[in-house]
Amino acid sequence: MKNVLIVGHCDLDNPQITSLIEKNFSAKVTRVKLLKKTIGYLEKQEYDLVIINRVGAFDQEGGLELIKGIKKDGRFDTPLMMITNYKDQMDMAIESGAVQGYGKDKLYDEETVELLSKYLD
Repeated sequence: MKNVLIVGHCDLDNPQITSLIEKNFSAKVTRVKLLKKTIGYLEKQEYDLVIINRVGAFDQEGGLELIKGIKKDGRFDTPLMMITNYKDQMDMAIESGAVQGYGKDKLYDEETVELLSKYLD
């Protein structure tokens, strides 16, 4: 079974993303509401994928800054994926070391399942 960490998503988006993953993959999903708590979760358990919101719904912290911080830390090899509809933000996330993510408007597209399968199959 794969482990997925979902970071900073609101109470509407989190269950939708969790459902998508659990319906299509053998995966356990863990939720982190506050972006600043992500490192603590990564220290305690290994994850196969971390899905980060562009802006934390509960703390308004930036997902891009979180990605940069995790990469700078250097202790974690976990793929980091940003969820955003903004191409410029996605490009910056990838430049900062994240893997290709998807926009919320693509949540139910077959392409999104294919993208996730790279990390969860």
